[in-house]
Amino acid sequence: MLSYEEFKQEIQDDIKLYLPEKFADATVTVQTVMKNNDTALDGLMIRGEGDTVVPNIYLNDLYERYENGADLSDIKQDIADIRVKHDQLDLPIDVSDLGDLDKVRDRIDCKLVNLENNQEYLSGKPHEEFEDLAVVYSVNLSNSIELMSAVVSDGMMERWGITQNELHDIAMENLSNQDLELINMRDMMMEMMGVDKDDPVAALMFPPDEVGMYVLTNHERVNGAKAILDQGTMDGIAEKLGGDFIVLPSSIHECIVLPNAAEMDARTLSNMVQDVNRTQVDPKEVLSDHVYCYDAKAHELIRAEKYVDRQNDRSNERHENKSMKDKLAEKKAEAAKAAPAKTHLGKTAAHDL
Repeated sequence: MLSYEEFKQEIQDDIKLYLPEKFADATVTVQTVMKNNDTALDGLMIRGEGDTVVPNIYLNDLYERYENGADLSDIKQDIADIRVKHDQLDLPIDVSDLGDLDKVRDRIDCKLVNLENNQEYLSGKPHEEFEDLAVVYSVNLSNSIELMSAVVSDGMMERWGITQNELHDIAMENLSNQDLELINMRDMMMEMMGVDKDDPVAALMFPPDEVGMYVLTNHERVNGAKAILDQGTMDGIAEKLGGDFIVLPSSIHECIVLPNAAEMDARTLSNMVQDVNRTQVDPKEVLSDHVYCYDAKAHELIRAEKYVDRQNDRSNERHENKSMKDKLAEKKAEAAKAAPAKTHLGKTAAHDL
């Protein structure tokens, strides 16, 4: 079996044998690409003459396939197919358009990543801090989020002549026009397993959800955790669930929503999120170990511990206000008792005369 370095070299040396003749003079390189959570991946690039946009075909996961028994020739053919398919895409925007804000304004998008775990990835990119997360911006180059996008750099933003606040506002406006979905957990599980929810067997396989768990994501199911940034969506969920709710960061692609934030056990939920992140989520897709709550009154999503402190402060404030009202009522009652009974004294005086 080849080592990873040998695998990379063989792919780089042989890949043109699997490509059409038009790629005979293409340049094949492998470069390190920094992805989410500062994960360094090896991207294979096959650039023909005149190509402006070429895909990064990541070799790390392909090597895992090879280790698990996949035939090396099949892997090479898959890589060649990906590269050929890319040239068949009818991209609605050209890389040369990236310098013109008017041409890309409606395509400016965003995603959420972990702030602490992405210090290298965030370097040189405008980003908005949000609790322990960071909002990163990109330009969709195709009509499918899965296919291709260009991350907005500081230099790109400067060429557009806008501030980071303006960039954020554009991204949030575009986000509000995207298809964001709140899906019942039961329906989401059936979707993932390819089960028709109208199939009678579905009721036996997936009993009704009594807890009221939902998945918040986008239509593409890619970088869908950004849905928590849309104010209209979050307010709509609060109205649907009858008030404050809990948000569990399942991954960069989706969040889990639970009702009744006031009744949560923050520590248990936090431990559960951390355990799932360590055992079930691809390290490249982990969003956060923390639990969040949406404060419907303040229209704000905050960390669970802040939410608990805020609720305690509100409770203390209500208690203080009630105590103040009680004290005022007592003072009024005491004042009423101490006041002279003028009518009674008047009648007495007349009688004495």
